[in-house]
Amino acid sequence: MKFILKAAIPALLLLTSSAGAFADEATDKAAIRNVLTSYEKALNAADTAAIVDLYTADGVQMAPDSPAAVGSEAVTAAYDGTFKAIALKLTFSIDEVKLLGPDAALLRSHSSGTVKVNGSDQPAAPAAYKELFLLARQNGEEWKFTHYSFSAAPASGR
Repeated sequence: MKFILKAAIPALLLLTSSAGAFADEATDKAAIRNVLTSYEKALNAADTAAIVDLYTADGVQMAPDSPAAVGSEAVTAAYDGTFKAIALKLTFSIDEVKLLGPDAALLRSHSSGTVKVNGSDQPAAPAAYKELFLLARQNGEEWKFTHYSFSAAPASGR
């Protein structure tokens, strides 16, 4: 009986610590999903300030056929330029959230909806994109985008 207890205690400790790790991972993944939800709302509202707040101070946005926007000032200019030219109404779907370490993560998504050229009589047109975000945990708490890149996607989105 004594031997069984000695063997069972390390096994229980291992299970308990593993459950805690999974709980932390689930919490982190939920927080990362919430960042994308906030991004979707801000993008659809053309709210540059709210979007820039989701990036780290040295964050990078890489849009197709454009130079990389590096840092808050450049990211702000990139989104201001986008919203001056077009209005987006997109719904994002998450394809993958992967923790790369305790303070780093990857988020892969696709989105679909419409894009409308501002100042034109053209109706909104269908739009679909593929996105890749890298995130970093800031001060051991909130997750923010460090890098974001996207490209047009087929209508299926993935």
